[in-house]
Amino acid sequence: MKIPDFPQFAGIDLVHRDEMNTFFTNYPLEASEYTFTNLFAYRDTYAFQLSVLKGNVIILKDTEPVSLFAPLGNTEIGTALDDALHYLHHQKASAYIERVPESFVNSCLRNREKFEVEEERDHFDYLYNVRELSELSGRKFHKKKNKANKFRNTYAYKYETLTSKMIGECLEFEDYWCEVRECEKYYGLNKERCAILEMLNNYDSLGLRGGIIRVDGKIAALTLGEKMLDDTLVIHIEKAHAHMTGLYQVINQEFLIHEAPDCTFVNREQDLGIPGLRDSKLSYNPVRFVKKYRVTALREE
Repeated sequence: MKIPDFPQFAGIDLVHRDEMNTFFTNYPLEASEYTFTNLFAYRDTYAFQLSVLKGNVIILKDTEPVSLFAPLGNTEIGTALDDALHYLHHQKASAYIERVPESFVNSCLRNREKFEVEEERDHFDYLYNVRELSELSGRKFHKKKNKANKFRNTYAYKYETLTSKMIGECLEFEDYWCEVRECEKYYGLNKERCAILEMLNNYDSLGLRGGIIRVDGKIAALTLGEKMLDDTLVIHIEKAHAHMTGLYQVINQEFLIHEAPDCTFVNREQDLGIPGLRDSKLSYNPVRFVKKYRVTALREE
């Protein structure tokens, strides 16, 4: 099933994977939202819809507030963007694109006086050096290394690359993790849980890389990610038992050592403006941010 031509839209389905991945490969954007896995896993949460306009993929987020993501392509991109925003303004009473990476702003929106461009700091991705997080060497990682060493000195553990045969165990681990964290009480954790279930249940089809840590034979930590650029791995999910000090540091290390030997950077996604999460991501010493913007079309006269 091909993605329909604009102004028709279709909900995201696995049948669109190859077509979308061709666009992501040919017109890569550096922000973590721009992978098929992310769009597919959150398709129900955000009611993502797809259309093709002048050879470019248009991504519609059809939940309030309705918006677009940056188009994928380079064929008449300016005109396609204008047409899509015009449609949005008249059909949905809003006209903006969000999670727009800096590269798109610089290449496609230069000298465009019809737009207002604002930073979305809460959605900046954190980019790290894979070697640094694998080794945790030096003074700036001293506390992380100590926690990892404490875990290794306390527990006998085993790292395993995730295969489809382990999915049932991973689903049980996710159930237990959510029971402990009371996911049903929190909108954000509920959204994440839905996305994790989609990733696990479609693990092979999505082409994900995964890893687990076992303690006493049972899964104690789980990570899911994928290669999104030639030199970058993105981490979609990282979960561990919080009572095991140092486990998060160890699953982070082990996953990168085993699953990211072909990558220079790791994108650990955004902090969503959550203070504790921001502090945690900053404490790992990012090499830079992947900046994102909200671009609003100025009101038509």
